[in-house]
Amino acid sequence: MAISEKIELLGKGLYDDIPDQLTLKNIPTASELDYVGAEDFDEVMLNKILPSAVEEKIDFRKLLEIDYQWVCRGLRLLNFGPYFTTGAILCDKCGQSYGEYKVDLRAIDCKPLPEGFVNKIVINRDEFLDFRGSVEIKLPTIQQILNAYKDKQFQTPSGRINREFARICYMISAIDGDNKLTPIDIRMKIQKEFSSADYIILKETIADLTDYGIRAGGKTRCPKCGSDGAAFVAFVDERFFRPTLDDLREWKRDKSKRSK
Repeated sequence: MAISEKIELLGKGLYDDIPDQLTLKNIPTASELDYVGAEDFDEVMLNKILPSAVEEKIDFRKLLEIDYQWVCRGLRLLNFGPYFTTGAILCDKCGQSYGEYKVDLRAIDCKPLPEGFVNKIVINRDEFLDFRGSVEIKLPTIQQILNAYKDKQFQTPSGRINREFARICYMISAIDGDNKLTPIDIRMKIQKEFSSADYIILKETIADLTDYGIRAGGKTRCPKCGSDGAAFVAFVDERFFRPTLDDLREWKRDKSKRSK
């Protein structure tokens, strides 16, 4: 039986051609087989899974990164339930890390956008020590982040992409009023005009001002001491969509209890 569920986007009101609500549907088994073995999880999600599992026909690459992750979370809960076997949990009270442990994804918080949020955040010049200009940033789309993480212009001598720096340059939409700068222009400007201290200020301020969406992990009960403050990590990646048999059995037990 087909199941569907409406989900309200975190960035509602910020899109020109994407509705505030999307209708999530069951993921077909054939599609499930596609992404479980996918080398590039995000590309498979955008090209195959989301077009078949979301009723509305939109350009999913225009979704804000926080909404892309939000939609993925909704699909995971709808299709596989809330239980997730994490690779490890860390308990501060015990001071120890434990191996695989089943957690509830509903325990992961989500920080919504504030009322009236406008996707044009300005860091004023008085925030910096030496740089005399302002910086304008925007919450990135998932496509911008994918482009940043693959941009070889941000490749280090070791051959790896400096993802953190690339992400910052792709999120900046203008410097000192100039909104025609490319990410490469922005990279050069930061390298030439920002002191080391100002770059740290820029990096930390951007992280603080754009800290929205679902968190990377949550809290659970420690299997040893019983503390509710044990932490776990659950990134939205291919493993997020790979429930164990025990995860699915726990979900089935929950559904059976509700039906009774």
